[in-house]
Amino acid sequence: MTILRGAVVATGEAARIADDLEFAAQIGLELVRLDVPWAVAQPRAGANDGAVFEQLLTAATQARALGLAPWFRLLQPDVPHWFDDEGAFGDDRAASTWWPRWVELVADRLGDVAAGWVPFEAPVAMAARIEPDDPRRHGELTVRLVLAWRDAWRILRGGPPVATSIDVAGGAAADAWIGGLADGTLRLPGRAERPVADLAGACDVLGIAVRRDVEAALYRVGEIGPPRPLAVVVGPNGTTDTERAAEVSAMWRDVRRAAGELDIVSVTASRLLDGPEAHGLATADRRLTDTGEAFVGG
Repeated sequence: MTILRGAVVATGEAARIADDLEFAAQIGLELVRLDVPWAVAQPRAGANDGAVFEQLLTAATQARALGLAPWFRLLQPDVPHWFDDEGAFGDDRAASTWWPRWVELVADRLGDVAAGWVPFEAPVAMAARIEPDDPRRHGELTVRLVLAWRDAWRILRGGPPVATSIDVAGGAAADAWIGGLADGTLRLPGRAERPVADLAGACDVLGIAVRRDVEAALYRVGEIGPPRPLAVVVGPNGTTDTERAAEVSAMWRDVRRAAGELDIVSVTASRLLDGPEAHGLATADRRLTDTGEAFVGG
């Protein structure tokens, strides 16, 4: 079984993206994930910055020329200020109006070059970050995020594959997401069960974001989720490069063991290069670290 290796490539300066993509191909990666920055691409409601899409179109075309499959993530922690002012995903009208329009725009501009879509990732952590203190509001927000996922699926399905990236460390809330994708019913802790139209099977790839206990997480997702190929996004733990390399090696052992029974299609590192808040596979000047060596050689 072939398991593709990939990494998230930061989007920003065009020349930097080009060099990062060349580096990704040189170290043997097969897919990259690129952010489509909503806050930059739509600085005002209904106003689109075409240069953002041109840059990403160029990057995706280059990636394909290098043998890399370009996947796009549509949502980041920094949402447009105007969307935030309207309540963002905490408001029914704002979420159901502006988010689908954004997904449609991205699909229209980048659908011809996309190898796949990740509408958003780590939804459990997203809900906790936005509504950390009020259980009622947190539950309402989680429902809206599930509906936002369903809306993205309705728009994107039938084209390049759509993958989740569910943070399985979210426990019961993560299980609710994954179980809802299996049978279309959302079962959030402390709330009544809620059927959600078009939620059942609403992904082509069932992806999880995980840091440790990867084998157990894969079997759990395979048990309660829909019958879909599985993908892993991993951000290794550890305060030193040596510790992170050991975590990556352990991750590959888990993946290889689980791959004997489960259909695992890809493993993606949460960063290609080191950044100010997280470590990647290589230093900022593109020198492969022990962590990177463990990842590409696993």
